[in-house]
Amino acid sequence: MTLYKDCLGILNSKATISVFGSNYGQVGTGSLVLKTTNNCPENGTRWPYISADVSDIISQMELNGWECTTKLDGYNAPVINCIHIETQNAIDAKLQKINDKFANAELGYIRFGKCPKNGISINHRDNTPENGVSVFEAEFVGKEYRLLLTDFLQVTYVSISDRPAYRIYGDVVGIGADGEPVLKVKKSVKL
Repeated sequence: MTLYKDCLGILNSKATISVFGSNYGQVGTGSLVLKTTNNCPENGTRWPYISADVSDIISQMELNGWECTTKLDGYNAPVINCIHIETQNAIDAKLQKINDKFANAELGYIRFGKCPKNGISINHRDNTPENGVSVFEAEFVGKEYRLLLTDFLQVTYVSISDRPAYRIYGDVVGIGADGEPVLKVKKSVKL
């Protein structure tokens, strides 16, 4: 089984083939180039951009285990979005296993780092106090948890994920500057 991963070792099934070096998408100039952040051997493969008909490229990719869909970019040049089937199946199986595990999870809150002693988090962007303690929403199965993150909160999580985790109990008193719940904390348990 061939599975592709990114530089962090995370399964990644996506690649894109698009036109580079052409004169505003003009056929006969530039190349179609496969680009991806995973370790597939096709990364960087080039095809001369001699026709807007990319069916031969798609056939070649499908023979190598990719599923392809085509659209046009702003210059009417083809863009082929590719999914490596075996890798995507492995991703789907892993996600299904996690979803099954958390199917009957208890909703709750988690914080990385101790709660402030005064019960007030600081919005570091604006240097202003929140209405309580900033937390993340999470699902819990025993002591295991899974964060429920928006795209924006994923960035926040990366910056504080090395801190100790605490399960937080309390009442929601607002929404923080990053869109996170803010709680009046009743109890904090280190995980």
